[in-house]
Amino acid sequence: VEKKKPPLSEKTKADIGPKIRKDFDFSVVRSDLNAINEALDEDTQRGTDRIVRAILQDITELEIAQKQKPGVPRSETRLKNVCGKLDKLEKAFGDYLAFAD
Repeated sequence: VEKKKPPLSEKTKADIGPKIRKDFDFSVVRSDLNAINEALDEDTQRGTDRIVRAILQDITELEIAQKQKPGVPRSETRLKNVCGKLDKLEKAFGDYLAFAD
């Protein structure tokens, strides 16, 4: 998630959509997280299920927020919005990984 921010800061016209779709392929992420979840006990699953849903929602929101017309730079507001979505996704992954400790 952290690697997505520098291209945005350097080039406000950066098209990160293909990279997001590749790195955060919704169906792959969902199946991977569900596979990990199955290995956890039921009490832990109750906590992680909520986080998995949040991660998947964050990926969807990021995909929508990053869209822009070709060649048009992102406004400061849109840039902050995309960075905020990346921060939110990073936190959700961090919360999920905290269950592994």
